[in-house]
Amino acid sequence: MLNLITKMVFVAGLVVITASCVTETIESSSSVKFTDTAVVSVQNPNAAIPAGSTFSWLAEAVRFYKDQRLDQAPIKPVIESAILANLKSKKMKIVNSVNGSSYAIAYTAALVSSLDDEAIIRRFGLLPGNSQVPQGDANIEKGTLIIYVLNNKTNEVIWRSAAQVGVHFDTAMDERKQRIERVVAEMFQTFPVR
Repeated sequence: MLNLITKMVFVAGLVVITASCVTETIESSSSVKFTDTAVVSVQNPNAAIPAGSTFSWLAEAVRFYKDQRLDQAPIKPVIESAILANLKSKKMKIVNSVNGSSYAIAYTAALVSSLDDEAIIRRFGLLPGNSQVPQGDANIEKGTLIIYVLNNKTNEVIWRSAAQVGVHFDTAMDERKQRIERVVAEMFQTFPVR
């Protein structure tokens, strides 16, 4: 009897793990010569966020690793604007206080020189595994964006998504903005709204 219960628990756990993980590789725009975007998302299969829920930034969990090669590109506000736009498109309400919201959202953005794949998998438990970024080109470096949502009542992370792209240091800001918006929109495709 105990052996049967153990098998049932194992199968149930396996079903939960496979049902909660979605991996998607995204083709880059025609201006990029190689496929260099990968997205992976994980969600709690039992957690769906009702439309109209309130969200706030979890400021102490926002990590933006600056790099002097991108000093002329205001990337942080573009990322935050894209995240807020996607929350609003999912019919979520943005409030200023974590205490006044049902959910908190945070993100981490870094180049591989500041946060490598090993550290990402250790800290966040997911990794898109983009291996398409060319090595040895000083104008391109792999960058990672991780977005995660916490239920403020339970402190449980109910959804997280990670994207890895080849960051081109010579890209014009308009093109960079469009690319960030596209990647964030792809990440939000698995956002668990009901």
